[in-house]
Amino acid sequence: MYKLLTVVSLLFLIAGCSYDSSEEQVKKGSKKLLPPVVQLEIEDTVYNMEQGDYCWRDEESAECLSLPTPIEILEYEKALPIKKKATVTLLTKRRPTEQTLTISDVESNQIEEISLTKNHKFKAPAKKGVYIINYYAIWEKNDSGTSGDSSYVFKIEVK
Repeated sequence: MYKLLTVVSLLFLIAGCSYDSSEEQVKKGSKKLLPPVVQLEIEDTVYNMEQGDYCWRDEESAECLSLPTPIEILEYEKALPIKKKATVTLLTKRRPTEQTLTISDVESNQIEEISLTKNHKFKAPAKKGVYIINYYAIWEKNDSGTSGDSSYVFKIEVK
């Protein structure tokens, strides 16, 4: 009897673990709406920026997420060491219609708005310290029918 209960319990456990909620979402026709991925290229290495707040929509629905401040998002992330005035390139497959880039000095809490070049490049600060890069962009509706806005954050340490 004990073996039978064990086998039945295992079968229920396996069946419960194999349930795929995404399959149910596909059947209902819903999908997760996410903004484009944004990356930074520094010295020929590409890094993903951390997702911040966003609101992304299509013809039928919207997906919005509100997150803590950039400092809180990156609290446990190690800063990427980079050289003073290193060239940083912002990478995204979909070009936004509006964008803002700021760099915050963690120690002094000073925030500076940075201009991006035509090729989406900018220079790291010249002063040593830990900085948070905060990128905010707005995308208008494209051929896929999606649009929205999103912020992204990344922590660097200028050596």
